[in-house]
Amino acid sequence: MLKSSGDLPERPGIYIFRSAAGKALYIGKAVDLRRRIGQYFQKKNDPLIRRLLERSAALETIVTESEADALLLESNLVHSCQPPFNIRLKDDKSFPFIEITLGEEFPGIFYSRRIGSGSFALGPLVNARKARDLIDAVTRLFRLRTCSTALLRRGIPCLFHHIDRCSAPCAGNIGQRSYRRRVQDAVDLLSGRKGRVAARFRRRMRSLAARLDFEGAQKAKEDLQLLDEISPRSCLGARGRGESDVLAACLVGREAFFAHFALRSGRVTRSDFFHLASVQDSEAEAFREFLIGFYRLRPLPTEIIVSRLPAQADGLSALFSDQAGRCVRIRTARRGSKRKIVELAMENLALFVRRSDYRSLGEEMRRELGLRNFPSRIEGFDISHLGEKNRVGAMVTFQDGRPEKHRYRSYLVRDAAPGDSEALGEVLRRRFAKAVPPRCDGDSPAPDLLLIDGGLPQLGAARKVKADLGLSCDLLALAKEEERLFLEDGTSLVPEPGSPLRLLLQHVRDEAHRRAVSHHRRRRERLPVS
Repeated sequence: MLKSSGDLPERPGIYIFRSAAGKALYIGKAVDLRRRIGQYFQKKNDPLIRRLLERSAALETIVTESEADALLLESNLVHSCQPPFNIRLKDDKSFPFIEITLGEEFPGIFYSRRIGSGSFALGPLVNARKARDLIDAVTRLFRLRTCSTALLRRGIPCLFHHIDRCSAPCAGNIGQRSYRRRVQDAVDLLSGRKGRVAARFRRRMRSLAARLDFEGAQKAKEDLQLLDEISPRSCLGARGRGESDVLAACLVGREAFFAHFALRSGRVTRSDFFHLASVQDSEAEAFREFLIGFYRLRPLPTEIIVSRLPAQADGLSALFSDQAGRCVRIRTARRGSKRKIVELAMENLALFVRRSDYRSLGEEMRRELGLRNFPSRIEGFDISHLGEKNRVGAMVTFQDGRPEKHRYRSYLVRDAAPGDSEALGEVLRRRFAKAVPPRCDGDSPAPDLLLIDGGLPQLGAARKVKADLGLSCDLLALAKEEERLFLEDGTSLVPEPGSPLRLLLQHVRDEAHRRAVSHHRRRRERLPVS
């Protein structure tokens, strides 16, 4: 039985309660994973929740960019896994689409959950209001029908025709050929070919003006302006076609970590994480070996998108293509929606690494950064002020890669001269002032590493305090520009984007910044208005 929620990110995403055999028992979504999952452990007296916790042996989370992405991912995983504790999303409902019924003589445009054979569909849609606004804009531009087939057969124009939203094919007011041209324009627009449609509108506007039909030309101009305001992708939750796999890799010492996200029609339908011992010295070689074993018994997608190319990527692509009997590409993604999914996979992998084996990550930090101590306990510091007024400092504490919020501290800067470095020096001296020897403040264990939010000036101030008080901890400073890391000897480096080392230090730095800014905001709100 699960006892607590553990260390969870304060991010939107989905969570999966799993049995000892690995079966998904319940899949849910959350705007804040830590807060939402914590509620389950506060409601253990509820019979259903108690039964879920008793049967659960593991808890898995996947962070997403937004609540809408979490909603889509939850729907996809519930439909594919059919967890027994999920009810609402296991029925035959699905996310809606905008459908144009191309198989009919006079196609209509509809907000639909079930797409007919031969129809064009845009979706899945996660913003219903924007989707309906888009249908409204399309009917204003192209006058496509929105009525049912039964009403079409009545042959009587409806209200939409009288307000100039429908060309009334039911009454024979437009021929099939002309109507089909409008349908094609609508399909081009919803398919992302807005430039092609705009070019047709401009040609029509110039033609009407040349025939001195200025009223028609003005109407075409208004349609062109409306077209510029339309963004068909604004109501989409995912993009892309076909089947792809996204894989991220990380090598920490002799431990290899991998994340796998399956994409089907642009949507994440499955995720897996792997922790394996590796005899390889390079991440690229370990990645190659993992991919060969991973796809030995699995169906190959048309495209494998990786966080970095494995060793012998061309040969591996040829091997997989021969195995699948078709072309299988292995590539990185530099931009667009797939790049965002790669970044999410890397972020989730970093969380998995920290939870799985902090010892390996800590040893890598000590080796890569030349630390004297194993960074088991990290304390982060930041200063916040507005024009040198009401300066405050903040300290956050991480133990083995996880925040210990009960040990966070806030400081009001009292005596320091103007400047961030001077304020930081005061906060650090007060943090260590009560200890003899000066190692801790009485109620907080001694840190192994101090991480300062800033650059060389802030690092210099921390170095002076360390020398004056005889501290034995290591010092680092992380600047937001370039995410450059300054070492105690004055040298600097930029950790590899997406690496667990960089993400951990960013997490500590950002937590200290958030704490300092929140404290400063509360101070300002309590001040009288002058």
